[in-house]
Amino acid sequence: LPILYEDRSIVVFDKPAGIPVIPPREGGASIATETGLLVCHRLDTDTSGCLVMARSAAAHRILNEAFANQKVQKNYLAVAVGQLPDQGEVALAIGDWRRGRVSVGSGKNARTLYQVQWRAEDRIGILATPLTGRTHQIRAHLAAAGAPLVGDPTYGGPAADRLYLHAARLVLPWPRAGDRLELASPVPPGFSNPGQK
Repeated sequence: LPILYEDRSIVVFDKPAGIPVIPPREGGASIATETGLLVCHRLDTDTSGCLVMARSAAAHRILNEAFANQKVQKNYLAVAVGQLPDQGEVALAIGDWRRGRVSVGSGKNARTLYQVQWRAEDRIGILATPLTGRTHQIRAHLAAAGAPLVGDPTYGGPAADRLYLHAARLVLPWPRAGDRLELASPVPPGFSNPGQK
């Protein structure tokens, strides 16, 4: 796996789409089992981008606390269909994960900020910033707002070659990097405005 950053305590991978972070329910390999590293946060199997993992229990504890206390800034790129205002916020509770999806409207509070980056034909490029960290949050929130993601039929999006959701940027408190570590993953094909050259 490509590495964006590493030190004695953590490794930040540039995770490709299609690789699970933790073992799937039906069994099989995952990044956690293959590397032996500790999971600090999760990306869906079909989501690509910045993935932070810990080499020690102490680092794992520090990073888990940072994610739990919303001290980590996360920016995702998404490509969706439908319509959205140029920018806004989706503040809808997210329920438990059941049968491959989450419910929206009841459960734990969840907030996602979004900004439309481009519009082309029937697609829109979105920069999404989840302020909470619920399972499927961006996918469920954007679908509920009328813009399901390309490659996400679970939430009403059209089928595609992949799920068009990419963890593009992470900023986290980290003492070994001068108290603040900023990480960026290169933009994969298909996420840029097709109308621009």
